[in-house]
Amino acid sequence: MPEHLVGRDAVLTIARTALADALAGTAQLVLVTGEPGIGKTAVLAALVADAGERGVAVLRATCWDGGVPAYWPWIQILRAVPPDSLGAAGELLEPVARGEEAADARFRLCDAVAGLLSRLSRDSGLVVVLDDLQWADEASLQMLEFLAHHLGQARVLLLGAYRELERGFSGKAQIVPLRGLAADEVSAVMTAVAGPSPDAELAARVWRRSGGNPLFVRELTRLMQVGPADAVPETVREILLSRLARLSQPCADLLAAAAVCGLVVRPELLARLTDADLDVLEEAVAARVLTRAADGLRFSHDLYRETLRDGLPAGRRAALHLTAGHVLADLRDAGAAVPASEVAAHFLAAGPDAAPEAIRYSALAGREAAARTAHDDAAAHYRAALDLAVAGRERRDLLVALAESLGHAGATSAAQAAYRDLAELAERTGDPFALASAALGLHGLGFRGVADATHLRLLSDAAAQVPRDALALRSQLLTALGRDLSITQSPGRASAIVREARALAAESGDAQTLARALLAQHDLVWRPGGALERLEILADMAEAADRAQDPDLVAQAALLRAAALIELGEPEGVALLHTYVQLSEGLGHARGRWGALSRHATLAAIAGRLGEARSFADSALKLGLMIGQPDVFAVHATLGLSVGVLDPSAESVQDLDVDPSDPVTPMLPVLRAALSLSAGATDKARAEFAGFAVPAAQMGYHLEMQAITAFVAAAVGSAEQREQAYALLADYAGTHVVVGGCASYTGAVDHHLGMLCAALGRRTEAVARLEAALAQHERLGAPAWAELDRAELAKLADVTAFVFRRDGRVWTLGFHGQEVHLPHTKGLADLAVLLAKPGSDIPALELLGAPATTAAPVLDDQARRAYRARITQLDTAIAEAADEAEAERHQAERAELVHEITAAAGLGGRTRQLGSDAERARKAVSARIRDALDQILQAHPELGVHLRGTVRTGTYCGYHPSEPIHWRF
Repeated sequence: MPEHLVGRDAVLTIARTALADALAGTAQLVLVTGEPGIGKTAVLAALVADAGERGVAVLRATCWDGGVPAYWPWIQILRAVPPDSLGAAGELLEPVARGEEAADARFRLCDAVAGLLSRLSRDSGLVVVLDDLQWADEASLQMLEFLAHHLGQARVLLLGAYRELERGFSGKAQIVPLRGLAADEVSAVMTAVAGPSPDAELAARVWRRSGGNPLFVRELTRLMQVGPADAVPETVREILLSRLARLSQPCADLLAAAAVCGLVVRPELLARLTDADLDVLEEAVAARVLTRAADGLRFSHDLYRETLRDGLPAGRRAALHLTAGHVLADLRDAGAAVPASEVAAHFLAAGPDAAPEAIRYSALAGREAAARTAHDDAAAHYRAALDLAVAGRERRDLLVALAESLGHAGATSAAQAAYRDLAELAERTGDPFALASAALGLHGLGFRGVADATHLRLLSDAAAQVPRDALALRSQLLTALGRDLSITQSPGRASAIVREARALAAESGDAQTLARALLAQHDLVWRPGGALERLEILADMAEAADRAQDPDLVAQAALLRAAALIELGEPEGVALLHTYVQLSEGLGHARGRWGALSRHATLAAIAGRLGEARSFADSALKLGLMIGQPDVFAVHATLGLSVGVLDPSAESVQDLDVDPSDPVTPMLPVLRAALSLSAGATDKARAEFAGFAVPAAQMGYHLEMQAITAFVAAAVGSAEQREQAYALLADYAGTHVVVGGCASYTGAVDHHLGMLCAALGRRTEAVARLEAALAQHERLGAPAWAELDRAELAKLADVTAFVFRRDGRVWTLGFHGQEVHLPHTKGLADLAVLLAKPGSDIPALELLGAPATTAAPVLDDQARRAYRARITQLDTAIAEAADEAEAERHQAERAELVHEITAAAGLGGRTRQLGSDAERARKAVSARIRDALDQILQAHPELGVHLRGTVRTGTYCGYHPSEPIHWRF
């Protein structure tokens, strides 16, 4: 076994198993971790050798901490791939400005790299090696994590190594830590380096000093070969310095200059930094400080580079960085592929004298990182520049860039802070355009709520301060102000402000700004029953979006028009929703793909293809989570609820983990009950819905919650809840329930009203409502909903559907077409009597079949007086008892008498009467009817709910349905 792999059998076995799994068709991510010198790179090299022997392709990259561009390891990987094979992934090497959202761009780039690696792995498999990941930028690590999750069945092994990371990796990563070698393994390494086996005492000493670190073991052994063992250095730094001290001064000086420039020795740069002969570097190669690689000479271990760089005097190091910065800047200006981040890193390290250059190249590096969607990296560059930029326009521009990058990176709080800093600078310098940037930036981040008074003031102040002729900008500010005011203050003021924004946009001639103002106006008037008003605004928005040639706004206008038309029951709305899906698929970004998938689900649900609807919804959820779509869970949930009404199944059930501050929180009992009904758990749904205050469902700008409440109330609600649910929907009869921008479709309002009427026993109205719903569903093209209407109408039309008949010891009970059989009980017989005489009140005595009697008191007056006299005697006897035993006997008798008197007293101490036949009948009949209703509710929930709402018990009992029902007995 090679000396550098001593003691690594277990680790290699794990990694080789992962390679075999990858080649079998399950992509793997293995990360080797450990301290510097522990052998991480050696393990990677061994695995690369294994892959090569098996004919597997290998792509390698090394990260480092010297001002490299964003995605540096992946840039190295892609540079090793033939350009004609790169496809869309080639944009990582040459970014293309697309003007898309940050999340879309990141997803598209990661997806393109995943596709490339998958293609490259098809024939022979692929190993991607990423060393020194502790220096990788956040964007590179995010891409690695994305690939680990989404390469799926690609034959790819992602193999990385790192010292220590501040962030963790998801469960897809297999972490393999490397530990120090054992004492006998240290002895084996020493033998491989120096020849003869060392004696046990010397090996133990090296083991203790090195901690089993293979690099330190080798270096200590080499030092002992040229000096006495008792002169061996004690620290890592001393070990490396001792090794470097054996080099000539010209070689050491040249290595120190090379260490400032990076892990790879760059002759063209060194030639400008020093006058030394580069041939002296062969001495470092012989000493194993440098090693030859495909890209030239490089340090054999980064610890050598760090030791040399850190050992330079501060002034000398700063001077080298300054010279390196200028040399690299000249090369960049001459057309060389030098990233701005590398130039910036040198100028930043050069100190205050290079501040102007550091600011300039840090800003350039930020723009280059942003172009590659590495917004975390971009923000770091802008921060570095801001630390040096004192004031003025330069600082303003850097603050804008920083805030935008932080927003794109998802660091909302930090982005808000940057925009507030920008606003403060703008107010201090009297810059209305900077103030507008800050206000619009904060608005774009979704800064909402009562604590947002400062933000509202910024929008208002900016709108007042920008020049009067900046019509489009003023419109944008007023549009944002109106949107936020609609949430925090009166909608009337918000509407007036948005109308002004629309007028300014129209006057400006800026079609895109006008389309956005119209969108805001549309959203402000969006309420149940307002589809016609919205369509008028949307017609203007669609026209402005077309003129602006903004495909996103064109698609959004089509989506909102489809929602309004479907709400009105117009088939044109369904056709327009198909158009939106096509437009959205053609937008070329991930948000568009998500929009197309999620609305494909709605179209499939309307058409009655429920399995297809679920499949599209699940695909949309998966993609939405990848790109950070804000409303992804809500859109998936609403589709699931609507499909669950049509096709109850366990698949519809999902956990409802809602933030307490979410506006939907009061509706959780309804939503949980709806999901339980979809899973067939009727009793659970009834318990969840019991006691829910139905008027709370009157919320939102559409009728989703009202419709779901009606669905639940019709199935398991009380009569009062059903009446309240009916009242919430009655004004919207003739329209359809469309959630948001066609996130889901939940049927015609008349369907839900019909179901409530049927449950309430109002058969005539139920038939009329359901027939209206059937016509509306057929016209729209919603066959599954139409079939639901037909099934319910069939139940109502079947006069034999209402059965309450006894056959010997078995009762047959039928209601709305469903029959059950129950064993005979007296309670069922009582109910049959009541159902045969609807609207009549029958005495409980008659049901019981017993004559009436008078009542007598439990204890008469003479008995009570005797009891009290005896209690007085016992009190005296207890007080005069000769011993404790006698007192206890008197106390026991007294307690028994008190209990008898108490039991004979009724409410308020009044004398209780012996039960009359009427009272006994009331209790007996009520109990057995109640038991019968419980029995029916278990067997036939719909009949049980009906009878519970219409049967009264007490001294007189009766059956009082709201509409006549013809029972067959």
